[in-house]
Amino acid sequence: MACGRTERQPLGAIQTEIFTRNKEFTYLVSRSDGQQLVPTDTIVLTSTGRIWDRDATQKNIGWSNRTAGARSGTGGAESPRGVWIHPPRFGEYAILELSPFPEIRLPFKPGQVWDWELDVGSYWSNPAWAMWQGQMPVKTHYKSVGQQRVATPLGKLECQQVNAVARCSAGQAKVSLLFHPQHGFVELDYVNIDGGQVRFQLLSVGVVNEFDAATYFSKQ
Repeated sequence: MACGRTERQPLGAIQTEIFTRNKEFTYLVSRSDGQQLVPTDTIVLTSTGRIWDRDATQKNIGWSNRTAGARSGTGGAESPRGVWIHPPRFGEYAILELSPFPEIRLPFKPGQVWDWELDVGSYWSNPAWAMWQGQMPVKTHYKSVGQQRVATPLGKLECQQVNAVARCSAGQAKVSLLFHPQHGFVELDYVNIDGGQVRFQLLSVGVVNEFDAATYFSKQ
């Protein structure tokens, strides 16, 4: 892999799994034009329900933009103690490698804090946001904020909010996320290291049968 990370403890299985076989989570992506957020893209997270071959403590998931023909396979973990996933990192989304990764600790407790450190290799550097040599430590601080009932395309959902800040020698990035126990990460509102705001909003959740997701993402 192009980047290293501190070892995460295995999360194991959960009672009601979110990332089951060939399950699709479709997100609307909006970006700030300096005055307001404007929809710019739609991307899909697909879970395979299988163990990720690069890390046995994680499940294989993948992100794709089928309009552009871009996709990437990666991993995520879930258990009664928490849910954590890699963000999309192909093309313009590679900047998210320097932002807080989506994570929530369970059972949810407002005020709970935790930290995580990721060593990001120079493979991820880009003159558009940051350049460096070797491994750059990125330290992320998370805090559970509280619960709120929000209107979404899936209806009104009781969501749990977590705010996080990632800091490194190149600067800092933030995310405010909303999590639902059945649908996972409902919203991811980023301010990235370049100061740009990007928001992911969950549009739909379903099961797709027209392809084997595990095989699809292994072809990258």
